[in-house]
Amino acid sequence: MDLDEMFGEGWCLTLAPHPLTETLRLMGVTDPAPRTGSPGRAADALRQPRGGGGFVLGRDVPGGWTLALEGDSWIGSDDDVLRALTADGGTALSAYRDPDTRTATLAHDGAVLGRLELSGGYFGGPSGSVDTAHPVVASLIAVGFDASDDCEPTGEAGTEEPDGRLVLAVRVLTGVTLTAADLEGPWTGGPSRTATASGPPWPESPAQ
Repeated sequence: MDLDEMFGEGWCLTLAPHPLTETLRLMGVTDPAPRTGSPGRAADALRQPRGGGGFVLGRDVPGGWTLALEGDSWIGSDDDVLRALTADGGTALSAYRDPDTRTATLAHDGAVLGRLELSGGYFGGPSGSVDTAHPVVASLIAVGFDASDDCEPTGEAGTEEPDGRLVLAVRVLTGVTLTAADLEGPWTGGPSRTATASGPPWPESPAQ
């Protein structure tokens, strides 16, 4: 799975422990609409000019999770959004890509736990900023993500490329093994409450 090939160097992918409509609502989408099409069509929709606003697509994945996708916005990785997505005791992960970094933020039970630098396979932030005894953090350390000052992954995390590390982290935290097929839709979504673009939210749908 090559997310850059599918969506370019600006994307955000979020796994949330809520049904689709609730996840979109918590991410600011008040009027979601169904959308069908290939990953390329989803990428086209995500890249439409929106005046600086966000646009979120979502779909159900096995185990009661929702997969949300953004292009050129990072609503899912916002700390307040992650706190809201996990306020009832669940766990969420949101990863974003920009030209300089690939970073995943983890949250559980209404609290942000830390950030994984997917390019390097380690927890970012100041020394001692991650609670290594927390079960969510410990589960990632167990597969090789490094929470020490060494920033040296081992085990599975040490053998994966950045997208592979994202797939690994998602599998450990949610039990979901992401594949390219999960990004083929069908999607439901719409502009977030932060969207200000006046144009239509979707390119014209292909004939069914």
